[in-house]
Amino acid sequence: MHLSRSVRLGLLVSSLALAATALAAGVQDPPRGPFGLSRIATPDGARVPIDEFFVSSDCALCHPRQGAELAGSMHSVSHEDLLYRAFAELAREEAGPEMYAYCSGCHSPAGVVAGWIPDVPEAALPVEAKAGVTCDVCHQIEALNGLAGPWGEPGNASFVLHPGRTKFGPLESIARNPAHSAERREFFESSEFCASCHTIIHPTNGLRIEHTYDEWKRSVYAEKGIQCQDCHMASVEDAIQVAATLQPVERRGRSATKGDEREIDPHFFVGGNVDAERLGGDRKHAEMAEARLKSAATLALEIAPRAAGEELAFEVVVHNVGAGHALPTSLTELREMWLHVRVLSADGRVLFESGALDPSGEITPGTARFGAITLDARGEKTFKPWEAVSFGWKRVVPPKGTTHDAYRCALPPDAGESTIEARLLYRIAPPHVVRDVLGERAFEPTVVEMATVRAAVAAR
Repeated sequence: MHLSRSVRLGLLVSSLALAATALAAGVQDPPRGPFGLSRIATPDGARVPIDEFFVSSDCALCHPRQGAELAGSMHSVSHEDLLYRAFAELAREEAGPEMYAYCSGCHSPAGVVAGWIPDVPEAALPVEAKAGVTCDVCHQIEALNGLAGPWGEPGNASFVLHPGRTKFGPLESIARNPAHSAERREFFESSEFCASCHTIIHPTNGLRIEHTYDEWKRSVYAEKGIQCQDCHMASVEDAIQVAATLQPVERRGRSATKGDEREIDPHFFVGGNVDAERLGGDRKHAEMAEARLKSAATLALEIAPRAAGEELAFEVVVHNVGAGHALPTSLTELREMWLHVRVLSADGRVLFESGALDPSGEITPGTARFGAITLDARGEKTFKPWEAVSFGWKRVVPPKGTTHDAYRCALPPDAGESTIEARLLYRIAPPHVVRDVLGERAFEPTVVEMATVRAAVAAR
């Protein structure tokens, strides 16, 4: 038997109340920007020619290090990511072109402000529109517009793109060169910059669907001044050090081929997508994502004393040690994290098991799991963000927080010295969702073992 309970900050309260508040307030007239439901803008609200955007391989001619780091990342394939592409086309079909353009505000900013999206068919889009989150997209962001307006927080592509020969970044100036000049913008070193796209607010009902920024803002990482960039614009090793010390790590290198060595962050932008290669990225970024996941949490066992003949009672403790946001984060109605727990006899018999996968690859009922369930207007479960109006259930592990899950099982007299084994597992989406969305192109999502713990139980 498995019994689940919350300790400290581990089990977050269901988001139903939050969702109900958002819906009760209502968004009678959804906020609109110059390009539709997203908040993406240009200085004058007018379209800009698509050839005002370089693709990242152009930038890599002078910035080879950053080009090599970005290539194969999920940013570099944000528009053409296999799973996103299927979701986006489904959103266009079911919710209309405005919803598709809303998604594209973050996944193809250049395509939206140039007016190619949503009206032009996918096959006819120019390469600049398909190039995703390129160097030129980020470094032509002149301002953030997300801290004002109806939401009062960054999200939904809340930035102003100003294409031209001036590139924006963290430096006051750069060496004179024929390609471009530079202007400093402080927000390049702030989490609000990242939150412009990594907060998702439903554009018509106000439901906060993705909470990564809010999770960080309420954490000790924010208190200590650790920004998203300190971990996600870093190597895996440096990100582990930042999480352990809550101190940034200085990274040095050359920005341009002929530039001086200075402090400059890597441009890998690695998260937790271990299926990056399958989705259009590369093996390097998939491997880094797996390493990040394996550094994010630890497990511990707390075993209750017992007398002869009594049931074995124990708790599995999950500790978020390495993420400045919750585990899991992002689209938690898709992400799956769960505990696979077994008790084995001395001769290898399985005496107890929770968290196994069924023959179709789905998590079995009664499993201690983390993630969320979103509900549509009829109160039925949905994995489609555009249908979501509320959360029916949500459980995550906050930054530096813990959860405790309690288990009990009877041990037969001949069990001998038994072993408790617990594993924390993760994947980007349930297999049935991948099959529903991708059809014949579906794949089995990779299951990553984030952490494991074992302990011996003496015979009684």
